[in-house]
Amino acid sequence: MPGVYVIRDSSDRIIYVGKAKNLRKRVESYFRNDLNPKTRSMVGNARFFSFITAGHEDQALVLESNFIKCYKPHYNIQLIDGKSYPLIELTGEAFPILRKTRRVTTARSRYFGPYPKSGLLNLGLDSLRHAFPVRTCHRRIDPAKTTKPCLDFDLGLCLAPCGNRCSQDEYAEVVQDLSAFLNGKMRTLLRQLENSMDQASRSQQYERAVRYRDSCLALKGLFERYAVFAPGARDMDVFAFHQQGNLVAVVRQALREGRLIASTEFIYDLKGKEALDAVMRADLIIDFYQRFRVAAPTRIAVDAVGAEATIVRERLRVVLGTAISLASPRSTETSRLLRFAAENAEQKLIASTRATDIPAQLSVLKAVLDLEHLPVRIEGYDVSNISGKDATVSMVVFVAGKPAKDQYRLFNMRSLDTPNDPAMLAEALARRFARWSDITFGDPANLLLIDGGLSQLGAVCAVRDNAGVNVPVVGIAKKEELLYREGTPEPVRLSHDSGALLLLMAVRDEAHRFGKREFHKRHERPLKHR
Repeated sequence: MPGVYVIRDSSDRIIYVGKAKNLRKRVESYFRNDLNPKTRSMVGNARFFSFITAGHEDQALVLESNFIKCYKPHYNIQLIDGKSYPLIELTGEAFPILRKTRRVTTARSRYFGPYPKSGLLNLGLDSLRHAFPVRTCHRRIDPAKTTKPCLDFDLGLCLAPCGNRCSQDEYAEVVQDLSAFLNGKMRTLLRQLENSMDQASRSQQYERAVRYRDSCLALKGLFERYAVFAPGARDMDVFAFHQQGNLVAVVRQALREGRLIASTEFIYDLKGKEALDAVMRADLIIDFYQRFRVAAPTRIAVDAVGAEATIVRERLRVVLGTAISLASPRSTETSRLLRFAAENAEQKLIASTRATDIPAQLSVLKAVLDLEHLPVRIEGYDVSNISGKDATVSMVVFVAGKPAKDQYRLFNMRSLDTPNDPAMLAEALARRFARWSDITFGDPANLLLIDGGLSQLGAVCAVRDNAGVNVPVVGIAKKEELLYREGTPEPVRLSHDSGALLLLMAVRDEAHRFGKREFHKRHERPLKHR
């Protein structure tokens, strides 16, 4: 019988989710003697197996995908480059808000992207608002209550629904045009706007005609940023892969009306799976669309699937819920696009493996701090407050020496409103230790780094011991960059050009940056609504 099996470790944490046509045979296969090292490691950590039967293999496939997305099991394929990519979000209100985001948080919103560079996206948003004057503020809009529009209205960047300067239908029309543009329908949209401008002019709706004219001019300026990449090519997403050992680079390039509107690169750890087959390619494509919740086009080009194209097409159809055709690699144009994307995937993986020698830095840290395990996962904590008010403790995560921004957290203080860094760290870490095995936080850390000296270190170690958690804690003091360990008042002094110290300083500085940014965000919101 088909279904999904779930493997848990001794802490009842889900470590692997799989699908099988025959559950009994699949589970029995884990008890053979010829397992590869990664599978043998997983079986060694397995303590419980559970099963969910499905009436059909398609149902099992959807269940497997949903479980992996929800629980992110350690031994399933995982995205490892640690970056959270910026997206454009149109919120689900009656008068939607346009904004940049790095998190997919609600099904009501529409998302576009992802985009490789945040700075370029900011410039793009400014240009977009000249063509499509959609609001970016969070003002409450009450048709019965008119408020004075902000400066954005005078600058032509917003239709000012807050001041009843447009109807909901007029605003919805602009939002629809913006969505069309972000989906790559540039030429079609330009023709529509030019027609609407002519109709408004003939109807003597001159203010509306001027708005359409301004949108056309801004849109033509945006066109120039997207060079014609493949004249005559149909709209599609192009996916290419490059594997080296357990790592695989995935490149997705979005082609719309012959223009390359987005190109994004990712690195995944295959967790011991040896062959990058058609099923795995399909799963990596599915992960992209589910991770960013962007709409899949009706046509996709995938490299190196050959005779297994049907498997890929069916797997995408079942999980994504829409029929998708695969572009033939025999087409000269499609072949060129796939070759270009494959070259990008290879370069991405080469660049990734040429990164700074982080394992060497981790080995040095293990030695100088007398750690039991290599500190592959480091969590850094810092306090932000103004005289104790609205205090927060930021938590950042570095995996293999690189920030994993999707795992950052912020703890708002619940019991303290006077300056007391050790007590604030103790409160935040007590809450962290209470959820030490919570899979939503990722794997437990190998090292905790606290911004502070002996008093902060002592407070954190006390709540750690009360929680019964076994993890080393180190404090890093500013100015002289001394490292404080538990059990001794004597600090560890490393050379300022030591790679190990520079890594810890990067964790500390990132915790400070993240905490300050979130702290200022909280204080800006009330000011904007005064």
